[in-house]
Amino acid sequence: MSNSVEPSAVSLNGVDNVGKTTQLAWLSRGLPGAHLVKTVDRWDSRWQQVASGDFAHWWFVASSTAEHAELVLDSHAARRTGSGRLALEDRGLPMLLATCAATAVVKDRLPPAKALQLVEHIAADLPAAEYRPEMHVLLRRSPDPTHEAHEALRREAKPVGQRYAAYQHALAEIVSLQVERGDYHAVLDLGDDPILDVQQRIRECLSELGVNAHALPAAALDRLWVLAGMSESGKSSVGELLRDEHGVTRMKIGYLLDVAALRAGEADPYAWSESEQAERLTEEVLRFAETTKARTISVESAHRFEATAHLQRVWGERCQVAYVDADPAVRASRAAETEARLRARDETKHERGADRIVDIADHVIDNTGSLAALKLAVHRLVSIVDVRRISLDISDPDTRVEWLRQARDHVVDDRVALVLATGTTGTASWRDGWSDLDLLVVRDTAPADWLRRTQNTFPRPDGIKTAVSVFTTSDIDALRVPPRVVQSLRRAAQGVGVLYHRPGYRVPVPVNAHGDRTSRGELGLILMTTRRLLADSETDVRAVHKHLVLLAKILLRADGYHFDDAEDVLAAFRDLHPDAACEPPGLDDLIHRPDDPAVRRQLIETTDRLLSYVDRLDHIVRTSA
Repeated sequence: MSNSVEPSAVSLNGVDNVGKTTQLAWLSRGLPGAHLVKTVDRWDSRWQQVASGDFAHWWFVASSTAEHAELVLDSHAARRTGSGRLALEDRGLPMLLATCAATAVVKDRLPPAKALQLVEHIAADLPAAEYRPEMHVLLRRSPDPTHEAHEALRREAKPVGQRYAAYQHALAEIVSLQVERGDYHAVLDLGDDPILDVQQRIRECLSELGVNAHALPAAALDRLWVLAGMSESGKSSVGELLRDEHGVTRMKIGYLLDVAALRAGEADPYAWSESEQAERLTEEVLRFAETTKARTISVESAHRFEATAHLQRVWGERCQVAYVDADPAVRASRAAETEARLRARDETKHERGADRIVDIADHVIDNTGSLAALKLAVHRLVSIVDVRRISLDISDPDTRVEWLRQARDHVVDDRVALVLATGTTGTASWRDGWSDLDLLVVRDTAPADWLRRTQNTFPRPDGIKTAVSVFTTSDIDALRVPPRVVQSLRRAAQGVGVLYHRPGYRVPVPVNAHGDRTSRGELGLILMTTRRLLADSETDVRAVHKHLVLLAKILLRADGYHFDDAEDVLAAFRDLHPDAACEPPGLDDLIHRPDDPAVRRQLIETTDRLLSYVDRLDHIVRTSA
């Protein structure tokens, strides 16, 4: 847009702690030629005199509303006069009027509307600031003034007094009045959005309003891992495992900051404040992700406390800080350098606050043990990071009710966290003479004596196969479980099969993608077992049919379809994979005529065709010169 219509003053506004100053500093780097003029107290020497005494007393008690408004608006006029071509103001004129009015509410006990009217009347008699076309953007977390003030006070670093709290509530009320009458050119409701998302919205908003702010790279990054820890703690090993075993793109913070400095023409990136380092680093990560389409990136090594803390605020929950910890003696044993050199490196990192990052880390990995322990820890970290945890409601079974109650009472003690009926157990799909009775028990520990005692005395109905699968709470929390347990946890979250749930135990709920990955991970085992079943001279009809359904489930999950009932699975599989020619006998025939040669032959031939179909699926056609 041409300069003739481009606003020459842009302000960010809002109650305290909404992020105006932080957002303006970042925005200024995306607006070439902009002048970051900051707050009005930088533009009049009288503020220093006021601040030298009891500033809060002067603000709320000693000064009159007229004196207070005059100083604020005179300072704004001076700021306008001294501003460059495009001024970026921390609180523009509407917000300055709002702060004076909120002070009058507290000081003069006026209603918000009356206080705003009074301040605007005072302002009308004062010399006006130099005219500039203006663009005022309001940042707010909520349109509800009460909630907005609560959020502002919640973010205070220290407890505040009643007077300041009243001021914030009055300020939120007055800003709401201003919004109603259109004093702001744009209003952005932020909620709990992280700094990066807000910055992107501000730039998009200003571009729509005619201010040509450079857009940040548009990268759909799902996760940014930030690896921290002292020297030789194992950060590099964690970065390598994330890359090699979990497909995470591995990068170095130092390299990214050097690139950022080169781009900005800065000799030393560490001359920037730590907040700016985090923001510059973020821009480089976004550029890389936009170019490569990387969805998950790790950066190492985080040595600066404030930069790391700000990086968390910039990215929100997408940023996960993992602190790798190890005893000093263990770290020294791993070092290829002298202990004196290692201590010197540690001292440098202590000065930067690297050791304090453990206090804000989302995850702390103990790396004093073996490589096997570290691999398991990293796998757990990646598996659980996006998994929500919920409490479950007990559900009533539809079938085998008495046995399920008896079985539940038999296994539950004070160490048991969860008991689920899995598969068709307890559901309307359970078929007498065919279905098994399966329980899943989750216990804090599962020692051998408890397992033997419980299993040997477990109630077993005549003629029905029963099974109890036991996992520890650690197994479940790490999702160190097979696909059928993944599916059982997902069904439990939907209210199916929950026989017992210990109060306070929060159950992880895997996403569909986790079920798909774990299912395909077991494909080789299912194929091997199915071929063994087909090789037996006495065909186990139930086992073969079960594995036929399992194979179909695995392929359907890979297609993005998740079914539990066997007949639903096979019907969907026939529709989606017609080339498999999957036409097994009906379930009624298998239940009532299991020894019929024609039924057995049809099941075996169908299963054999499905195995051949799976064998052909992943073939790659390749041409060569």
